[in-house]
Amino acid sequence: MSTADNARDNDRETAAREAAALAPAPHEGTEPPRLRLIRGEGSGARQLALPLEYEVAPGVPAIPPVPAHLHLVTDAPAMPEGLPPAGLWTARLARAIVEVAQGERPAAQLAGHLSRDQLTRLTLRGNAVARHPSSRQQRGATRMRQVRGVRVCPVAPGIVETSAVLIGGQRAQAIALRLEAVGQQWLATAVELG
Repeated sequence: MSTADNARDNDRETAAREAAALAPAPHEGTEPPRLRLIRGEGSGARQLALPLEYEVAPGVPAIPPVPAHLHLVTDAPAMPEGLPPAGLWTARLARAIVEVAQGERPAAQLAGHLSRDQLTRLTLRGNAVARHPSSRQQRGATRMRQVRGVRVCPVAPGIVETSAVLIGGQRAQAIALRLEAVGQQWLATAVELG
């Protein structure tokens, strides 16, 4: 036997003794955790594996199995080609939607950009605000609103959920939109005003 073989055997024995010393005391009725020696690449690179197979109770794993209907989402879904940037579209559309909801802009201007039910809802809201006595004194004075923040969250290919904060008048206003790709443009299918 060569000196290198003797050194390897000594290293194995030392690693086995270290593994036995590191092993926790076994509990009654259960198996002790298993420690394995992992051989790394290179000369003499070794590491003891940690016993990561725990059980909460006998037969019940500490980490439950992943249900078959769930899957890990690692990347944002790909968007169809040719669509305008969702953030820019949200900033422009949010401002127009708030103006319609405040009765400052005719709802017909958004006919191609909102779904029918959302357009109807905004029209009713804008008409109600325009008829309210408190808005009579401000009639003719449109408030310039600035878009302060836009967030875009891709949900699925061709669908994003966005939010924006508009500053103007006496308070800030939040808006959330669900945009779906229809042809080469976005269509707002859900609108929530804060």
